[in-house]
Parts: sequence; C-alpha cells; structure tokens
Amino acid sequence: MRKKRRQIDMPPSYVIEHLDEAIEKHWVRVHYQPIVRTISGQLCAMEGLARWDDPNWGFLTPPFFISILEQHNLIHKLDAFLIEEVCRNQARVRKAGLPSVPVSLNLSRLDFINCDIFAIVERAVRKYNVPRDLLHLEIVENILTDRNKKIGEVLDRFRAAGYEIWMDDFGSGYSSLKFLKDQRFDLLKMDMAFLKSDTQRARDIIISIISMDKRIGNRTLAEGVETQEQFEFLREIGCEKIQGYYLGRPRPYDETIHNCL
Repeated sequence: MRKKRRQIDMPPSYVIEHLDEAIEKHWVRVHYQPIVRTISGQLCAMEGLARWDDPNWGFLTPPFFISILEQHNLIHKLDAFLIEEVCRNQARVRKAGLPSVPVSLNLSRLDFINCDIFAIVERAVRKYNVPRDLLHLEIVENILTDRNKKIGEVLDRFRAAGYEIWMDDFGSGYSSLKFLKDQRFDLLKMDMAFLKSDTQRARDIIISIISMDKRIGNRTLAEGVETQEQFEFLREIGCEKIQGYYLGRPRPYDETIHNCL
C-alpha cells in the first residue's frame, strides 16, 4: 500500500485543485459534535463540522484547508456542500424514525458575498423537507464588522424565515457588545479559552457574561469544555448548554447519536 504523505509538505494548491474532487468522492465529510443541556446532561443539538480525509495526504486539519479556501474565495463551495449533506442526513434519520436533533453550521463572511447563501440553504431545506428549526446558523463577529449592507439584509431574511442565528466566539473580538445592541441573536457561543488559566478573574468574567445574557434574553453555550470541573462550574452558574471534548469529539452522525443516547 502506498504510504500517505504528510500534510506539512502539501502545497496549498493541492486543496484548491482537488476541492471539487474531494466533495464529489466524499473525501470531505460532515462530522457532528454533541451539544448537551447542562441541567439534564441530555443531547439537545450538534455542530456539523468539515473533515477531509485525503487518499494521498491523510487527514487534513480543518484550520489548514479552511484557511486556504477562504484565502482563494472558495469557502462557499465547501459550506454549500455541508448544508446539503446536513439536510440530506436530517431527511434520512427522520424517514428512518431515528433520533433527530438540530444541527448548527458555520457560515463564512464570504458566503454572503460570493454566493446567494440564503437561496442555497432554502433550496436544501425544501429539497429534503427539513423543518427550519432543525438547522441553526452560526456567524462570527467579523461578518458583522463588514460594511457590506447585503450581509445584514441576508441575516434578516434568515430570521424572518425561521432560522436561529447564533453568534460564535462571543467575546473574542472588540465589538461583541456593540453587536448585541444592534443585532438579535438566539444564542451566544462562548469559547472556554477564558478558563485556560482557570483564575478567579477568568471565572468572574464568565459569570458576568452569562448573567448579562440572561438579562437581555439570550441563551448561552460554552464550547471547548474539556473537564468535569468545567462542566460543573458552568452548570452551577447557569450556562444553558455546553460543547467540547469532555462530551465527545466530532464523529459521524450515527456514532455521535450512539455515544450520547
């Protein structure tokens, strides 16, 4: 058997030249990471994430191939594929009578500029007859800092159509509070990088964020939870949902369901 080469030696052009082939041949797949309620510990959602297992180079790390696709304005192709696959899978599990939970997907700023992302989502939802409350859309702050008015208009269309909009990486940028004032979100997703040092000051910041979220009517999800201690802390301070390796790594849908139920 031919030995796979190392990603570190891969030229970025390989990702660009083989994206369509990777999608067609399913070298790129959707893996699902569980999201659970802190009070009950029950699975309540998943995040759909891209994984690329290349026959020549092996497993490509997501930051590597995603950054290349963003740099070359091709990320919308990957995101359109993920949307299609998530909706197809939702239809499969619903038809089979299997457990079905909402799935969140990240949208890139370039999705709003280089394609009609609203039409792509709507087409997949209608094709597979997926209820809109089973698909949540995650955006990061840099989408909102863009001066392109089209982005805000598309987000409004998503809200009006019944999709939940989540802010990812809340608190990691400089303008998160400003956008909470100007935009409505269904959930704020906070990275547990705050607790890498695990100081009382870091804990106090998280407590303050969650308290603020509750006062303005937002739900809160903490991602990157890696230990039982973090889980217990978040439950005690009222964080509604958590996600992270403590609960499970991204896996194919059926494996995630099997490990969580």
